[in-house]
Amino acid sequence: MSRPLRIIFLGTSTFALPILEALSRSDHAIQAVVTRPPKPAGRGKKLTQPPVADLAASLALTLLQPPKLTQEFIGEIRSLSPDLMMSADYGAWLPEALLEAAPLGVMNIHPSLLPKHRGAAPIPRAILAGETVTGITFMLTDEGWDTGPIIAQFEEPIDPTDTAGTLEERLVALAAENLLTVIDDYASGLLVPTAQEGPSDYAEKLSTEETWLDWNLPAEQLQRTVRAFNPAPGARTLCKGKLLKIMEVGFCHREIEPGAILVSNGILSVGCGRGALRILTLQPEGKRIMTAEEFLRGTPMETGERLGNE
Repeated sequence: MSRPLRIIFLGTSTFALPILEALSRSDHAIQAVVTRPPKPAGRGKKLTQPPVADLAASLALTLLQPPKLTQEFIGEIRSLSPDLMMSADYGAWLPEALLEAAPLGVMNIHPSLLPKHRGAAPIPRAILAGETVTGITFMLTDEGWDTGPIIAQFEEPIDPTDTAGTLEERLVALAAENLLTVIDDYASGLLVPTAQEGPSDYAEKLSTEETWLDWNLPAEQLQRTVRAFNPAPGARTLCKGKLLKIMEVGFCHREIEPGAILVSNGILSVGCGRGALRILTLQPEGKRIMTAEEFLRGTPMETGERLGNE
């Protein structure tokens, strides 16, 4: 192991939590945790702290929440004399002056095998694309979006039933498991960053329009859509004119017209452009997630009724 380092951690979402926890259990000194300011959330628009802020408070770590990464703030970071900065889903572009604030730079953890799926939504994009493997990349941040040199990569298979949620859990666990070894080997010179090579693409942020299910598409594609948007924002359709989020589906070996439903003994199936899907769990507008059987008890439906805009 290299000597203990002075580290500043940047992160915001739940993805960063296991990584910060692993770092807090190490011999390295976390000088400060940088996260985004609280935002209005929920129906009451109450100011809510990001998950990393809550964890930093519970660990009694110094918390910094600058609205912008100004020169004044970067000067504050420099005054701490960090050896290394680490980021995991911080959610904002880092200016060049901040990238140069630590001799070892900013090590970012990205949930894809770069250069594939650079950008904001690599996990759902990998599922939507029907890929069978993804992974975690430890990289040095540069002025581009996930374009910096690679320090280390670790592969993770994508199960045919994985949702964005289950896959994220495994990926962040993989990152946390390898975190300290990568830091030590990078700091000691055993891991030398290398330029990204091969085909690249950009994982655009998910749009609301993408969440609407088009029942004329093949069942295989719609199943991937449901998995990619679970747990959030949820794949959407209309049922009796109201929003219905489809959370979990399986394949149904029945011939059903696209968008039409088949109800049989508490089982709810819907036809697609090719094949059909059995709806396992769903979330009616304004209600909790429930099984299809529970839904049918509260919302009687008949075979031949339709889901969607028709």
